[in-house]
Order: sequence, then C-alpha cells, then structure tokens
Amino acid sequence: MMLAGRVLWLALPVVLGGAVHVGVIKLDWLPTLARVPLDGGATFRGRRVLGANKTVRGVAVMVPATIVFVLAQALLFRHYAWARSASLVDFDRLRPALWGAVLGGGYVAGELPNSFAKRQLAVPPGGRPPGGLGILFWLIDQVDSLLGVLAGMWLVWAPPVAVAALLCGLTLIVHPAVALVMVKLGLKRRIG
Repeated sequence: MMLAGRVLWLALPVVLGGAVHVGVIKLDWLPTLARVPLDGGATFRGRRVLGANKTVRGVAVMVPATIVFVLAQALLFRHYAWARSASLVDFDRLRPALWGAVLGGGYVAGELPNSFAKRQLAVPPGGRPPGGLGILFWLIDQVDSLLGVLAGMWLVWAPPVAVAALLCGLTLIVHPAVALVMVKLGLKRRIG
C-alpha cells in the first residue's frame, strides 16, 4: 500500500474522533461538560488562560472517540491482512487504548498553547489578530493539534520523517475542510 494511504489510515481515528466531536457540538450533547472550561476560569495577567471554548467536553469526547476508532483499527489489524498492511503501527506490540489516548490527548493538548497565546494577546475565541500576526495564527491553527499528536506519538512510536511530513500535508487539507463543515453547520463564523 502506498505511504500516503497508510498515513491516512494512521490519521483516521483522530479525524473520525474530530467528526464525532463536531457532531456532539452540533447536537449540543453533554451540555454540562460544555460549560466547564479546561482552565477552570483561571486568569494570567488578567486574561483567561485558555478561554471559554476549551472545555471538558472536548477532552471527554475527543479522547474516548479516538480510542474507540483505534480499537476498531486494532481489531481489523488482527483479523484482516489488508488492515495489517495498511497500518504503520504494530498493534501486536502497541497497546491500542494507550495509542488512542495518545492520539486524542495529543490533539487536544496541541491546541492549548495557541489558545493561551491568543487569550494573552486579547484575541477572542474564534477570532484572530489583524495583519501578519493573523496569518501566522491561522497557520498555527491548522497545525497546532498535529504538533500535539506528533509529540504524543513520540512517547509510544517514533514516526519517520516522511510520515510526519505527509501528516502535515494531510492536516493542511483536512483541518480547513473540517472548519468549512463547521461554518456550514453554524458552529464557527469563519474557516480561519
């Protein structure tokens, strides 16, 4: 199987976990968790640490959903040759639930430094600063979660440089596409 297809297979649990999260937001499921900010309302220099949009619901949905999709991949890996050949990770040696937690948790954690920086620059959630700084933050918004996933991966499995590069390219396509879907669903005001 071509490397690009294997990278897509590697990323699929995170992409599907994100789709589940979008659905949960749209359907307003777990509304109590949506009102609990990850930063607990804490401030730094008089500004929110992460803001109201980074909530416990995101973690409570993204991480378990990603774990479920990884468990499905591991099950396919153990029963079908095509899934074994598609997988870049060896589920005979890697614990699937841990791998899913690393991927989903890395996705969530990767977004936090960017949110912190925006709050400290008084950029409202969903907004961006004007000019060149806005372009920089747009670019960071596209890859921040990937950087978290890659950092988490290194705890369990070191992806080859070609895999990391292809994941970056995939992210630059998928992330804006998901943002477009969220705009169409009325969950975001704009793509970037």
